[in-house]
Amino acid sequence: MILAGGGDKNFHLFGIDINKNAIAYVQSLGIEAMVCENIFDFIPSQKFDLIITTHTLEHLPKDKVIPLLSHFKDYFLNERGKIFIAVPNAQSHTGCYWAYEDFTHNTLFTAGSLIYVLQMAGFSNIKIIDKDAMTGAKGIKKLIHKFFLKLYRYNIAFWNRITGSAFHAPSPQIFSYEIKILATKES
Repeated sequence: MILAGGGDKNFHLFGIDINKNAIAYVQSLGIEAMVCENIFDFIPSQKFDLIITTHTLEHLPKDKVIPLLSHFKDYFLNERGKIFIAVPNAQSHTGCYWAYEDFTHNTLFTAGSLIYVLQMAGFSNIKIIDKDAMTGAKGIKKLIHKFFLKLYRYNIAFWNRITGSAFHAPSPQIFSYEIKILATKES
């Protein structure tokens, strides 16, 4: 996890992780970092404008997810601070694969469940980023991507109707490999 604080142009980056190799790598890039065995026991000496946590929440038991997000909000973020989260998408074509391929995964998220845990932890202004995995796609590649994604959505809607399956209505349908969300600490 990377924490960022500072003004518009000056950033202070600070990383924490349970993995000593990850910390050594980040430190080799010149970023201050430390091993943190238990995040709930750690309270930083300063607060941050941004937390970036990618592919970590799915490794936690469900009962630890909301308390962890609340801990970040209460002890790590400045007022109006933001958190960027990326997790594997349980709703993607490979969702169940990721539940079992990595034996350290405890919880998978859909966009709806990730939004829910963020709201329960007191975050607001929750925005899904790159919902259709279009970052970097240009021109004809982007058009083809959009076309096949539309077909994929029609295919799922068709089979849901045939089998009597459904998605939870208020949840956004995102089929990309990962869900990326930016949320703001409520004042």
